[in-house]
Amino acid sequence: MNLNKVSSSSINIREGKKRDIPLILKLWTDTINWHSELDNDFTLAKDGIQNFELVLTNALGNSSQIVIIAEERENIVGFLYGYLKKYTGFFRKRIVAHISDIAVNEEHRRRGIGTALMEKFEQDFAKLNDTNDLSLFVHTKNNTGVEFYNHLGFEVTLLTMQKTIKPKE
Repeated sequence: MNLNKVSSSSINIREGKKRDIPLILKLWTDTINWHSELDNDFTLAKDGIQNFELVLTNALGNSSQIVIIAEERENIVGFLYGYLKKYTGFFRKRIVAHISDIAVNEEHRRRGIGTALMEKFEQDFAKLNDTNDLSLFVHTKNNTGVEFYNHLGFEVTLLTMQKTIKPKE
């Protein structure tokens, strides 16, 4: 897939490359650590960073996945990782473009970078892959995230409920 560079002030949006992975992992780790403060279920496993590195490596060059980078003066300030989900068998056949991870460096938030990443994903990945919908998960305690996605036209369609149980002693 060919993503043309888009400039928003001094921000370029482009497709990710293998050399970007270490900086993506740093930004992703910071974001996961912030999420773990909302819900300790998001605490990184011992091999969590390694596993996400493998996911990113496999995504590069795979037409059903994409890594998009936001950079300012060659510094990565945001990224988005997404992939195609195909639903068949039980319901009408459809293809959904799913945003798995999106993060913007704290100092660069509220400058339109997240919106630019989302728009690039929709225009240059979802629409080109003839998808029916965009989907993502956001924690209910992440009020800023919920507001951001609502502003972009997302709405709640499913609600995941969870009950914690104590293991047998």
